[in-house]
Amino acid sequence: MVNLDDETRHISVGHASIFLYPWLRLKLDAKQGDLFACHLAYEAKAIIDPQGYLLKLKKSFRFKSDYQSEIARASEFGWFLARFGEGLNSSLQAKRILWCVRTILIARSAELRDPVFAPRLLAARAKSEAARELLSNRHGRRDDATLRHFLRLFLMEETKVESFHKQAGPAAFARRFKETSNKVALQTLRQEESSRADYN
Repeated sequence: MVNLDDETRHISVGHASIFLYPWLRLKLDAKQGDLFACHLAYEAKAIIDPQGYLLKLKKSFRFKSDYQSEIARASEFGWFLARFGEGLNSSLQAKRILWCVRTILIARSAELRDPVFAPRLLAARAKSEAARELLSNRHGRRDDATLRHFLRLFLMEETKVESFHKQAGPAAFARRFKETSNKVALQTLRQEESSRADYN
């Protein structure tokens, strides 16, 4: 849902979870080629939209020249998870591993101007067998070490591996996440810190 406020809001009612997104922010993101705005522009369906916001969003969307920054952020977070994810909550770790793989593949499809978002379609297009394994069996039960193993294989097969990825420690990764505004990585670290504080 869109609203005319300045910030995103989240409402939960029973099993329903609704996000209210600021229209001006969405419109700007669409003009800048944001992947979330791309997802809405290409796959969203309006239920009630008397003002035609979805059509306006579709008309505003422009692809970026490339999505290397998105790929780099997801790759760096992926390497952090592959090397140091052992201490993370299992459920959170599995979700973030899938986020890294999907973000990289979605960004690649956006660079081809043929964006794909569904895990099944991403798996079909992926060159990496590890990516297909992770995406096709995302609802299956897997131990954490196996998930990290497949993630590492995917990153080695599908991304440019830097010495930083294999040599940096957790603190160096955390600094890099701040420097590159890696919101998902930073949010994950905060969630883990919070859960540990609650546990203690």
